[in-house]
Amino acid sequence: MRYRFQSGAEIYEVALERAGEVFHATIAGQTYIVEVLDQQPGQIRLRMDGKPVTLHWAASNSQKWVAVDGCTYLLERPTAARAARPGGESGGETVRAPMPAQVRAVQVTEGDAVAKGQTLLLLEAMKMEIRIKAPADGKVAKLLVQPGQAVEKDQTLVLIGD
Repeated sequence: MRYRFQSGAEIYEVALERAGEVFHATIAGQTYIVEVLDQQPGQIRLRMDGKPVTLHWAASNSQKWVAVDGCTYLLERPTAARAARPGGESGGETVRAPMPAQVRAVQVTEGDAVAKGQTLLLLEAMKMEIRIKAPADGKVAKLLVQPGQAVEKDQTLVLIGD
């Protein structure tokens, strides 16, 4: 499962996969092993990478509040304007998956200069190859996928900067 949340100007993508009795949560390329110890309304006790953590939460429509270690965070679904410019950056393009697929090949690395129309990635869906191309000239600011990874529709794949 994949989730996208926005807290202030920052957009976070979280991949959550069940592995037996635990979950693997990947955030910004870092994977954490998460075990649910106890769950009650408004509270979840977890063990993250061996460390006990208690989360308190509340929700209203698309807003969710999460409190952990004395800090409270407001999480919302990303707005269209902010989703196009992660982290409030000026300029640049967000390249998203057109449909659920699997990444077959990555043809660029972070920092590469790319030209509009250049193939960035190859995806496979329903036995079809989908070439994901650069929407504009620029530099690969962030590469968010790797070969073999499953992606969801509208998942951010690559960020192209000026």
